[in-house]
Amino acid sequence: MSDKTYRAKQHDRIRRKQKDNDDTVHHPQEKIGQIQNVLKGENGLKILELFAGKGNLSAIYQQYGKVDAYDKKLKTGDSYLEYHRLIAEGKIYDVVDLDPYGFPNRFFPDVFLLMEDAYLFVTMPKPFVNVLNGITQQHLTCYYGMGNPTLEVIVKKIRLYGLCHWREVKLIDELDMGRLWRLVFSVKVVKATEYCGVKNRPDKKDIEKIKNKPVQQLMFE
Repeated sequence: MSDKTYRAKQHDRIRRKQKDNDDTVHHPQEKIGQIQNVLKGENGLKILELFAGKGNLSAIYQQYGKVDAYDKKLKTGDSYLEYHRLIAEGKIYDVVDLDPYGFPNRFFPDVFLLMEDAYLFVTMPKPFVNVLNGITQQHLTCYYGMGNPTLEVIVKKIRLYGLCHWREVKLIDELDMGRLWRLVFSVKVVKATEYCGVKNRPDKKDIEKIKNKPVQQLMFE
């Protein structure tokens, strides 16, 4: 007799469906509709699709430009390794899509080095509807400061990750897909001095402005 809880068994069923590319867990139509809405009127784009799967979204992205698509299971490249290679080669994309089976956190903050003026599509599992064992909770705590972060906390932290490389990140669209959120961010390079409202050599007024404020308050003023 299995010792697994109902939620653990349900999690296993979801994983099997993901492996079989079942539409009820991959939500291709919802994702396609969002892509078409965000990229309406765009063309000639350079697009990076990580965890491309069976290519449901690749065919849509190809309508908007050239697509570099990677998926380890399809032997087109390990997404975790390929994105490091692309950064090392200085590649820049207009669209980046992170659509892993699990949490995409390992891509932050360095994925922003692949973007200067771009859209970032992110598939994010909802922590509170997934099986949060001790390992997963520690993983989420490392990236979001808590073991069961809300959407608001996740979005704020992703914005801060962008600023690690001086990218201003704004949430422009979100889809609630049951166990998942599908998020779209605009990403733009900013000058550190302009973003923070200081000079390279701050005068006394600038110092007074920032010295008593916490870093997170300055970031979101």
